Amino acid sequence: MMRSGRKKEWSILLFVACLIAFMPPVLRIINSSQLLFGIPISYLSMFGIWGAAIVLTAIGARRRDRTPAVPLPAGRSADDAQRGKK
Repeated sequence: MMRSGRKKEWSILLFVACLIAFMPPVLRIINSSQLLFGIPISYLSMFGIWGAAIVLTAIGARRRDRTPAVPLPAGRSADDAQRGKK
């Protein structure tokens, strides 16, 4: 799949942000023996970052709706306009 423009920039930015977030020096900062709901905070933060990356990837991968924003003349549908019918 070829990406262009902002989608390509978004993909690169997300990759670099996740790469930095999962580096050992950053993980040492969030490493804690404290528990939240019986789960170590370091595990929650790692899975939270991972989940956020999945959600942001899904948002970035969505296709844009390519229907025309201008009103169509009477008797024409959006499908006819995309096919070039008169």
